[in-house]
Amino acid sequence: MKRHLLVLTCLLMSLCAMADDVQTVTIGGAIVDKTVKQITFDGDNVILHFTDNSTETQDIAVEVKIAFNLSTAIEHLGVETVKDAKVYNLRGQYMGDNLQSLPAGVYIQSGKKVTVK
Repeated sequence: MKRHLLVLTCLLMSLCAMADDVQTVTIGGAIVDKTVKQITFDGDNVILHFTDNSTETQDIAVEVKIAFNLSTAIEHLGVETVKDAKVYNLRGQYMGDNLQSLPAGVYIQSGKKVTVK
């Protein structure tokens, strides 16, 4: 089970590391001031490869956490409003021309998904 969690962490790390490489690495409760670039396994050991070309090997039973700060990855959120465009539900049924009159849900308007809260 722990191996599966570490593999999942590896996958998430590869996706998230592109954000800004802002990560907090904790090994056995102690914070390590390094950035992990790769995680490998050797038997019951996990090997952390850091960006400074150093490595650290830990038993798989030791708690290793890598937390990412993803808030820096978002540069700008644009809000686009569309008025008087035909609205369809996810089944493709025509729902009208006005989002405000619809119940909460997900709709398609001008070829884009729109959420009504």
